Amino acid sequence: MARLPFPKSTITGVYGSMSEFRRKNGMQAHSGTDFAPAGSNKGKTVIPAVAAGTVRFVQWSNVLGWVLVQTAYDSAKKKTAYVGYCHLACKKHGINCKGGHDASLAITLKAGDKVAEGDAIGTIGNTGSASSGAHLHLTISWLERGVFGSTADKFDFVEWVEAKPAEKKQTNKKTQAVVPSKVCPSCKQEIK
Repeated sequence: MARLPFPKSTITGVYGSMSEFRRKNGMQAHSGTDFAPAGSNKGKTVIPAVAAGTVRFVQWSNVLGWVLVQTAYDSAKKKTAYVGYCHLACKKHGINCKGGHDASLAITLKAGDKVAEGDAIGTIGNTGSASSGAHLHLTISWLERGVFGSTADKFDFVEWVEAKPAEKKQTNKKTQAVVPSKVCPSCKQEIK
């Protein structure tokens, strides 16, 4: 199961789009989905994990800033996808960190940590040269390092989440026998 980290109404950049910022800076088409909930520029907007999985790595990218990649199992395709959370704030230097230091100083989670859907991944930041303001750039790929560069295996995270079948609810098909209660003939109270 997977979910969007924030409501669809907070999406500010869609997969495959070419914004004026991207054109002006000679960038490729957008390869992720951007979320900018109200207050993101304050450096306190916590990003929830979009699925259960394992943190694969946390690293600095000059373009994407602080990046955390986690696994997310796709039960329909029976394979592992990799979700990249990009432009994360640094816990030491805040939303505009310039990198140049160990990942453990920036992000609390580390490679090998297990996350449940909804667990805190980090906070929204404005790190990396491809960021034009505080937001979460979320990517998904079938390759572990597919969140970087112009790999062709990236795909639209929103479409992936919306294509997931609803989880089937289990119902108890056993019927319970009705046991008649005994009542006192004189006071009409139930006898236990």
